[in-house]
Parts: sequence; C-alpha cells; structure tokens
Amino acid sequence: MAKLSQTAHAIRPGIFSVLERAISERRAAGGDLVPLHIGDTCLPPPAAARFDRHLQCADSEIYAYGATVGLPELRDALARHAHARARGFPAMTGESNIQLGVGATHALSCAARVVLEPNDEVLLASPYWPLAHGILASAGASVVEVPLTSRLYADPSLVAGELLREHVTDRTRAIYLITPNNPDGKTLSTRDLSSIASLARERDLWVFADEVYADYAFASEHVSISRIDGMAERTISAYSFSKSHALAGARVGWVIAPGEVVSAMRKVSTHSVFNVPVLMQRAALAALGDDPWVANARSYYLEARDAAHDALRGAKVRAFLAEGGVYLFADFTEVLEGRPLSELLKLAVAEGVLLAPGEAFGAAFTGHARICYTSAPLDRVMIGIERLKVALAKL
Repeated sequence: MAKLSQTAHAIRPGIFSVLERAISERRAAGGDLVPLHIGDTCLPPPAAARFDRHLQCADSEIYAYGATVGLPELRDALARHAHARARGFPAMTGESNIQLGVGATHALSCAARVVLEPNDEVLLASPYWPLAHGILASAGASVVEVPLTSRLYADPSLVAGELLREHVTDRTRAIYLITPNNPDGKTLSTRDLSSIASLARERDLWVFADEVYADYAFASEHVSISRIDGMAERTISAYSFSKSHALAGARVGWVIAPGEVVSAMRKVSTHSVFNVPVLMQRAALAALGDDPWVANARSYYLEARDAAHDALRGAKVRAFLAEGGVYLFADFTEVLEGRPLSELLKLAVAEGVLLAPGEAFGAAFTGHARICYTSAPLDRVMIGIERLKVALAKL
C-alpha cells in the first residue's frame, strides 16, 4: 500500500475516540446521556433564520451553484456589522476584507494555507479549540503549544506577550489566540492583546484571532486585536454563525483579513468547497440583524455559567469562572490522584454524562475536561453535573 502523507499523520484523531465504545454500549442499552461534551447550544436560532422559513419562499437560486465569493449582501452586512461593533478593520469592505467559509473551520483552514509555509512554526495559545491544531498542521505548520490563558487566570500580573515571546524562534510565523477562549472562557484584555500585538509587530508575525464567542464576553467588553495600531494588516479574525446565532447546522463562518489574504483565500476556497450553500447564507443574513436574540442568549448563557459553576462546588474539582464563551474547563487532578482521566470519563458515561477530555485542548491538560453549560437545557445540565458527581464519588 502506498504511504499516507505527513499531513495525514500530523492531524490528531477525533477527541472522543477513546470513549466511543463506552458511548455506543450505553446508547445500545437504552441509557440516557447528557451531552456536556459538545460545544453547541440548546437555544433555537432566530426565527427569521430558520430553514423552513427560507424553504417556503425558495427560488431556483438555492439549487444552483452560487458565487464562489458568497452573497455580496451578506459580505457587505458583515463588514457593517463588524465595524459597528468595533471588531474589524478601521476601514473595510465586504468585497475586499470579508471571506465566507463553510463554518469558521473552513475559513480558517483557507487562511492558514495562504499565509503558512511547510515547517513554519505557529504559537498556539493553550488550552485551545481542538480543531485549531489540525487546521495548522494541515497547512504543514509545526504547532508549538504555549500555555497561556490558564496561567493568566492563575496570575493576572503575567504579561501575555512575554509568555508567548519565550517560545519565538527564527521559524515562528504566526500566533493563534482565542478570545473568549474555548475551552476555559478567558477573555484577553486590552493589556494582554497590546503585549501580543507588540510581539507580532516586532517579529513580523501573523495573528489568527479566533473570536467566534465575541458576542458572549461576560466579565468585560470583547476587544479585537485587529483594532490595535499596526495590527489590521497582519490579523486574520474569525467568526461563526454557529456560535453567534445558534446556526451550527448551517455551517457559515467568516473572516476579516487584509485584502491580499482574502484574495488568495478565495482561490483556496473555490478549490475546496466552491461556494457556501446559498440557502445557508440567506439564513445567516437573516440572523445577523437580530440583536435582541443575541442579548437574550447572552443572559441565558451567563445564568447557565453561574449555575454550572455553583453546582460543582463541594466536589474535588477546580474550574475558573469563565469570563466568556459557553464552557467551564474543569481540573480533576486532585481527585484523579495520578490515575488517567479516561477512568473518570468512562465512569461518567456509565452514569449518563459526557465530557470532552482535556488532552484534546493541549498536552498540558491531561487531568482536565471541558463542560459545555449550553449544550442542553439548564435543568438537563444540572442533571449532568449531578451524574458527574456520582462518577467522581466512585473513583
């Protein structure tokens, strides 16, 4: 058999592969599972964005190939939206600076392929969204994990840029950061971002700014690094309707980037998916103007965060109160007492609750697990946490 590529070997398996057998056995036996492992929301999307509404007034365009660059009205609306929220470039257009993707995953993958060369090093701030590692590795990059947000939680006096600087080499080409962070919810402050910006400018680095949870910053207002002087021309900022408007099934994401990056991304995108489905773009456009929906979702997520964090009290679990996003990143090191996390995760499955294993979010977090407090209605989340406590008691 011919050999597989180095890229194929560099991409990690799915984060739940170690638990698949236990999950299958539980489901085959008719057991109930509370899905606290998946990064989704139990909320329905804005009414105007629901697929049935768009199918009722469908025309032939949704069944045909669409423009490879996406609907101009959606790109222009995104440019106006980002500028109004002070998230994007000081001056930008949908034509030059907005690139749509089949989810932010696809958009980021296209961006990585146009700014990274094989063997370039990318500093990936950890803990991180698991697919970030695979996206960078797929572009041929060498991923250097740098513990960041967990250290900032533990010691707010630390300077984010200096923590990253320690790992910069002559091969470093980019920094990948997430704010608010998935999985621990840390929201990088202006001070944090300014120090990272200083490093990026000094060493001529690209910055991937994963801001898909920008609408759900709780502790302070979300700040985009692209707004800092000298950063617009070196920042690729990513967003997702999956996270902002509960449209994960629509698979519509987008990036704001310099014109030369967007122009090159369009070539990569055309040769990977051709176009984002027109029906899904229309749903996204309809969702974009529903600010009351986003405000209500933020209030609900904040309530769920507080309830989930409070429910963990009394257990041998440490979890910083998330400053944004939809997760708690729980540290089970004390209760594990040197045992592998898989023992706890399997017990949790047997009790009927799923968690995401921490090693998927960074090599330093083998004793952690991610808990999504929005993936099920709040009463079900509370049931899931009680089941987790039962599993903890059985260790």
